[in-house]
Amino acid sequence: MARTRGMPALALVVVAAVAVACAEARLPDYHPSTFTVTGKVQCQDCTKNWNAYAYNAKPIPGSKVSITCRDDRSRVVYHGSDYTDGQGIFNIEVPSKATNGCDLAPSRCLVRLASSGDAACAAFTDFNRGQTGQVPSRLTHASPTKVTYAVGPYYCTLRQCDDDVKGDDEDDACY
Repeated sequence: MARTRGMPALALVVVAAVAVACAEARLPDYHPSTFTVTGKVQCQDCTKNWNAYAYNAKPIPGSKVSITCRDDRSRVVYHGSDYTDGQGIFNIEVPSKATNGCDLAPSRCLVRLASSGDAACAAFTDFNRGQTGQVPSRLTHASPTKVTYAVGPYYCTLRQCDDDVKGDDEDDACY
């Protein structure tokens, strides 16, 4: 009698194990072949009043933004870039794997301004680490086919607004 009481419990365990195995077999692989890093590049004009300076930055089309990714031994394994569109927006597509086969993780990448599309507004600021580099960490979209991270916005300013230039003697300028 004790033997028959354990049979339904054993059958239930077997059915549950089979159901889990079937469910795992049907799950799709949620690892997109690329991830996207998106952001915006804008010009801040310090010659305007504070509100205009802080809130009315203008997009800079044609600016170049780059991304550099390293492996777990800090070797550069990927470098890519994109130019901003008419609204100052860039979208950098990064493969999930480097050419040497190692996985590329956004947490091991740095995004930074490379050049301004406006010669008059070409002094980089480090707001949002646009000059020194920002790690993509703000996940804005995740689906089975696409992962997107946002960075920035990054800002350039007029040469006369750049603190590094103000007060410098011409002899000390590094331009």
